[in-house]
Amino acid sequence: MGSFNSLSQDLIDAWLQSDETTGVDDLYAGILSRLTIKMALSVITTSADDPYDWRFRRVKDFGFKSGLLNEMKKQFPDAALRDLDRRFIDDAIIASYSRALESKRPAIDVVRTKLLGVRIGYERLILPQKVEGKPGWCLSLIEGRFFISRMLEAKTDITDDNIIQLLIEGQSTKEIAELLNLSPRTIEHRLDRLKDRFEARNLTHLVAKIVATQVDRHSHDAKAAAS
Repeated sequence: MGSFNSLSQDLIDAWLQSDETTGVDDLYAGILSRLTIKMALSVITTSADDPYDWRFRRVKDFGFKSGLLNEMKKQFPDAALRDLDRRFIDDAIIASYSRALESKRPAIDVVRTKLLGVRIGYERLILPQKVEGKPGWCLSLIEGRFFISRMLEAKTDITDDNIIQLLIEGQSTKEIAELLNLSPRTIEHRLDRLKDRFEARNLTHLVAKIVATQVDRHSHDAKAAAS
């Protein structure tokens, strides 16, 4: 297994050594077996003039288990971009990939957006086909940072969602502050607000209540869908 930074560097090195005859499968062959469960690999075919006619294809999906993720995969199949979630496509795909096609250079960014109503965040490497003319495809490596559905009892913003996800993953207040480039005092203040909203006595109780809230939501949604 490898870190996002090391795998990105290996992909960029392979891209630098590639030419017009290099297929996208050849580009990622060396790193495919090293992806962690938080990483995913996909290809977007970009030969069409209209970006909505570009086609999305999964190479390897996230390895972790999640009911929300499974539902999103069903709603976000391999397909033309025009047939997928338009808000996500407009917000997170077309502009970024268009810039990579124009520059014809690798690009790394951090994405915070919504997909099918779920707040998601991830780091992403985009590698356009190395050609003289317009690249016919882009390879994308991503590592998920958070994956949070809307809370039933508390309204949260993107920063709160990041904190919740990292808290669930076992990160300390100091580690969360470093990962989000915020001060520990800011993290503590936000955690205190979350504890008040969820009426939690401590951080352990807060995590338990958050998990229970998510379970209740999924149960409610499943019953509503079945009725």
